[in-house]
Amino acid sequence: MSPKRESNVGAVARAMANFGLDDLWLVAPRCRLGREAAALAVHGAHLLKSSTSVPTLDDAVSDRTLVVGTSARQRAFDEHAAVSPETAIARLHGQAGALVFGPEDFGLDNAALDRCDLVVTIPTAAYASLNLAQATVLLAYLWFRDRSSPAAVTSHQGTEDHRARAPSQPPQRGQLEAMLQQFEALALRSGYSDELRRTSMMRHMRRILRRAAADADDVTRLRGLWSQLGGALERAERATEGVATPAAAEDDTP
Repeated sequence: MSPKRESNVGAVARAMANFGLDDLWLVAPRCRLGREAAALAVHGAHLLKSSTSVPTLDDAVSDRTLVVGTSARQRAFDEHAAVSPETAIARLHGQAGALVFGPEDFGLDNAALDRCDLVVTIPTAAYASLNLAQATVLLAYLWFRDRSSPAAVTSHQGTEDHRARAPSQPPQRGQLEAMLQQFEALALRSGYSDELRRTSMMRHMRRILRRAAADADDVTRLRGLWSQLGGALERAERATEGVATPAAAEDDTP
């Protein structure tokens, strides 16, 4: 996210090519990709040419079902608590996932981490200063190693009703963010929250959804609920506007 040096982007492309990752997205890049990036990418130069550049993180992860952010240090908020690289990579398999790396100079901010389902901190000695490409190499290697391992095959037997039941589908990040925006607008409009408390309220709501492991159907149902509540609130507001005050009633008296 927001890479500063083209050499680092080139090195990331090389790491991705080494371990079979082929979908590079650049969020609000602060550099142009030229000869330096191509020289560092070596046989990963094709990933630079096919990379997608977007202005915001939401644009990059809207169709993802699991977003993993990276941080060099533990953060203050519980929902930004880090998991091990092994845990995060294991969760990515079978998902439409994304690994998000922060700018070289200051890393992902809290607003970006709010968009992530998991946060990874790579364990290091006291001197913790992995650069962008090094972090990419480590996580890409774990992903490649796990993907290359023989998958365990498990047999399940159950009733006809169990076999017919559709499996739970995780929501895409864009669907989840749209639902959260609905909730935020409704909470402010109803007076449940205000500008001063909205950030902490939304952070808490995200924490609830992560703990509940909300699936796509849950998100659809919540969006329906927020729409109904918003409509009820609008009808109540209209009804209140149509009620004449005692003073107005007296003025209308001949």
